[in-house]
Amino acid sequence: MDGKHNKAFQADDTGNQIELNNVYYASKYASDDTNKAHKQDLESIAIDSGLTDKKDTNEGDNDGNCCTRGIATIHTSITGLMTDNVKLISRIVLVILLLLYSAYLGYAIYLSPSGAIALIVITVFVLVCLVYGYIRDRHGDRINEAVCVPLGIYIDKAWPCLKWLVYVCLIVGLIVFLVLNSLDKPDKLISAGGLVLWVMLLFITSKSPHKVNWRPVIWGLALQFIFGLLVLRWSVGYTAFQFIGSQVETFLAYTDEGSKFVFGDPQYLLHAVAFKILPVIVYFSSVISILYYIGVMQIIISKIAWLMQVTMGTTGVESLSAAANIFLGQVESSVILRPFLMKLTESELHAVLTGGFATIAGTVVAAFINFKAPAEHVLSAAIMSAPAALAIAKLNFPETEESCLVTQDDVKLEKGSERNILEAASNGAVAAIKLVAGVVVNLIAFISLLAFLNATLSYLGSIVGYPEVSFEWICSYVFMPVAFMMGIQWEDAGKVGSLIGTKIFLNEFVAYSRLQPLVDAGEISTRSVVIATYALCGFGSVAAIGINLGALGAMAPLRRSEMASKMLRAMISGNIACFMTACIAGLLYVDGETIDILRSANGTAILQSTTISA
Repeated sequence: MDGKHNKAFQADDTGNQIELNNVYYASKYASDDTNKAHKQDLESIAIDSGLTDKKDTNEGDNDGNCCTRGIATIHTSITGLMTDNVKLISRIVLVILLLLYSAYLGYAIYLSPSGAIALIVITVFVLVCLVYGYIRDRHGDRINEAVCVPLGIYIDKAWPCLKWLVYVCLIVGLIVFLVLNSLDKPDKLISAGGLVLWVMLLFITSKSPHKVNWRPVIWGLALQFIFGLLVLRWSVGYTAFQFIGSQVETFLAYTDEGSKFVFGDPQYLLHAVAFKILPVIVYFSSVISILYYIGVMQIIISKIAWLMQVTMGTTGVESLSAAANIFLGQVESSVILRPFLMKLTESELHAVLTGGFATIAGTVVAAFINFKAPAEHVLSAAIMSAPAALAIAKLNFPETEESCLVTQDDVKLEKGSERNILEAASNGAVAAIKLVAGVVVNLIAFISLLAFLNATLSYLGSIVGYPEVSFEWICSYVFMPVAFMMGIQWEDAGKVGSLIGTKIFLNEFVAYSRLQPLVDAGEISTRSVVIATYALCGFGSVAAIGINLGALGAMAPLRRSEMASKMLRAMISGNIACFMTACIAGLLYVDGETIDILRSANGTAILQSTTISA
């Protein structure tokens, strides 16, 4: 190149620096095979432009260039080797880690078999998930075509005749159980009567009584009942849930470390709700977000949804919503359901709303446990109310349209969009801000309003000689029959009725906070505490109507008015679902003992009494 070309490079001020930079790097890293004259021209332009000086082009730098090229060559070779063998290297590393973990697990079991139970349970759960994922990805389609599809076709053909046999067995088995169950304590039949009463009431007030499909109703109640048997009448199931509940309590206790760091020790204990209970929501929300990122939540939710759909015959979106509500709140679930909200039928929309009112989020389960509610019964109630919500929804608002979201393939859950676990944990914690803020402002507002309301009622009552009149006093009389029909003793029915009214007209947090003093003071029996735990375990409050309408309305603005028209009916249905769960708890729970209905020797169903420490 000559001076004219050099001047041409410098003529354009806008592109000058970029072009000269390219020239500089081309001259600096040109290979030996480059034409020497061309290389010299590039170097001259770089020197004249002031991008480098003559020292950069001296032959004395050849050693440095050779060293740089050598390092680059080695780096390229290693990178290429790892890229070409990434699968092999990953498998080798995985095998080494598995061997090391197996050695550690074996040694831990050898040293302390009882202390390693939690580790064994977690290991088995992870292995089951991995094996299931491997089989599903490699052989899922073939297994589905060879086994599931033919079996489904056979059941569909035989079901018109088979269903009557199944229903007769269910009814006869239920009657036999009720008779045997109430021989020693006939008052347990009160809970069974309450269950029947709620079903009749919902049928009478149904949107279309003549179009009720009884399959989801019967199977929803059956699933609820079976799960109640596993938890309340099977020693192994009860022990398992006690174990899970204690592990959850231990796991949640680590929140205190973050609270101590932020609020100070022991200052965080001086304000338990703000500095001890609410931080649990942040911590658990972060954990749920991590589980969602790695795909564990999707597997659990999809399998529960599949079970509900196969047994109850509900559509894919209804089953997915009910299963998701076990772990997520209505606000979080609305994000999952966003792509499908505009496609829902009226009955499906009502089922989604009812599920939101009947269940609670996993993050709130943690808070309720910190309110001294029995952990195993809170966990059980959170699961039992999901099929109950679907049963109640399909009874109170039957399907009269054709759904376009029938199968699970129509409503698939996607993996989290975060790039790594740290981002997932952070997003989960940040997402809890709205929930914590909502809890805080609701507690402040409603407890303050309750105090004002009680003062007003007491003033009005004192004028006519009844200063003891209060909101709780009124609720205790209004909801006393409801509590009694769940199986609560009459002497405790007023106190539990007051809690039910508090939950409906204020919120469940206030209700659980009022339950704790009753437990501490021993003012109600253990049976009443357990039944009340099931009855209060749901988002069915007047305040939740606004929260749910805001969350779902934001996701589907065109259906906001339609949602608003169904909110009150859905809220009542959601509360009834919780009351029916409490009825089953009252029917099955026995103070100090349980009934083992499974025989380990040959699997034959028997009745065998077993003592359990409540």
